[in-house]
Amino acid sequence: MAKNFSVENLQAMTDVLRGLENVARESVLRQAAVAGARVIFEEVKLRAPVGDKVYERKGGTHTPGKLRDSILIAYDKDVSVTGKLASYIVTWSKEAFYGRFLEFGTSKMEAKPFLRPGYDAKKQQAADAVDAVIQTKVAEFMHGK
Repeated sequence: MAKNFSVENLQAMTDVLRGLENVARESVLRQAAVAGARVIFEEVKLRAPVGDKVYERKGGTHTPGKLRDSILIAYDKDVSVTGKLASYIVTWSKEAFYGRFLEFGTSKMEAKPFLRPGYDAKKQQAADAVDAVIQTKVAEFMHGK
């Protein structure tokens, strides 16, 4: 059974709803998504394996810490939906392609995962960081900022 209600100040309610629409705009979504990604990023960098010697390859020299220093946050345009969903990933640059071999292993090498464990360890804190940005934006709107 539907309940009846009335609105005494329709303009004020309309203004609030329009304002909340601004909170959900793409720039806020991106800020929130990046805040969460930063939490994961920091943990993954801490967990990234660092070798103890320099490797010479055809493609150049790989110094200890190159993988760790190649960890980055990237906008995932394939998953993102303009104005509705901003998706970022924590990954490594092309120069540190061997990160996938460490993360997943090979037929000759056991996996030494660091990306997934970093995500698992910090996913709740990342979600909290996303929520904090959104709550801050809502509070700013409600206080006229």
